[in-house]
Formats: sequence, C-alpha cells, structure tokens
Amino acid sequence: MNDKSSSDDLYKSAVHILATLAESYKGEIARRIIEVIADKSEITDNEISEILGVDESEVRRVIWVLAGEGLITSKRVTSETGWITFYWVLPLDQVDGILLGLYRKIIDRLEKKLEYETSNIFYWCLTEGHDRYTFSEAADNMFKCPLCGKTLMPYDNSRLIAAIKWTLSEMKKIMNSYFKEEVIKEDIPESEG
Repeated sequence: MNDKSSSDDLYKSAVHILATLAESYKGEIARRIIEVIADKSEITDNEISEILGVDESEVRRVIWVLAGEGLITSKRVTSETGWITFYWVLPLDQVDGILLGLYRKIIDRLEKKLEYETSNIFYWCLTEGHDRYTFSEAADNMFKCPLCGKTLMPYDNSRLIAAIKWTLSEMKKIMNSYFKEEVIKEDIPESEG
C-alpha cells in the first residue's frame, strides 16, 4: 500500500469516527454536517445550511453541540470591515484524543455506577417499568411502591453489577490496546519533587 492510499484510508477512517460520534450526539443531521465539512475542508454554517437544505438556526444549534464535544473546531476570520466569519473544520489530528477522552468519560461513569450499585441495597415492587428504590427511599415509603402501592421486595442487582464489571474490563482492554502508553501518560501530571 502506498503512502497516498494509506493517508486516504486514515482520512476516511477519521471522518467516519467523527461522523459516527456526531450522529450519536445529535442524529442524522450531525452526521451530514460532518460529511459536508469533510468534503469542503472548511465551510461556514450558512454554506452548510444551503448545502443540506436545513434551517440555518438548526445547523448552528447542532454545530455548537459538536464544537462543545470537540468534534469540530472553528477558524475565525475577520474581514477588513471588522466582520467576523467562522469557518468550521474537522480536527482530524485530534481524533485519537477525542476517542481517549470519550473512553475515559464512559469508564468514569461506569465506575461511579458500579460504586452506586455495590454500595446500596435496592427494593422493587416487581412491576416492569417501575423504579427501584434504595433502602432509605424504600423505608421513607414504608416499603410500598409510590406508583402502585405494592410491597417493595429486595432486588437482586448482582447481574447488573457483573455486567458493569465486564463492560469496564472490556473497555479498559480496548483502551489499553488502542492507545499507546505514551498517549495515556501525557495526561498524567508528573509529581513535583
């Protein structure tokens, strides 16, 4: 495989990752916005709106979400008259960092969820769609479901705990195999001595 082909594959892969993440945040319109930016290299929100045939205010709302998540960045250009125009670009050189940040955020949330699940005892009325309650919440409701009045019974969350542990383990394996050690170490501050 030659360097040009390899470079094209990396470009397509990075765009695909950004488009998939964008779609998970804001749906199909977000994916299309990423694809338009990839096609044009840099483009204004007005031009995106015209190409997609979508209201400019809707395009801007999605763009700001994508920018907030780091999936697109802007290049600010000031004209001679002082008019400021933002050109939207893809941060293709930052895709690894975006993924690493996302993995870390998900792992952190899963670890917090695991802590919550393992440090609480839950009660449930056995009615599908009704909430579970912690011991203190169940006691506050005198062990009666506030929705249906049925008695709240102990809820076994061991399968959920096992699923969270497995997911955490798999995500950490993926993260450690995908991201090189140097990339991960960059974010760890060195101790002052």
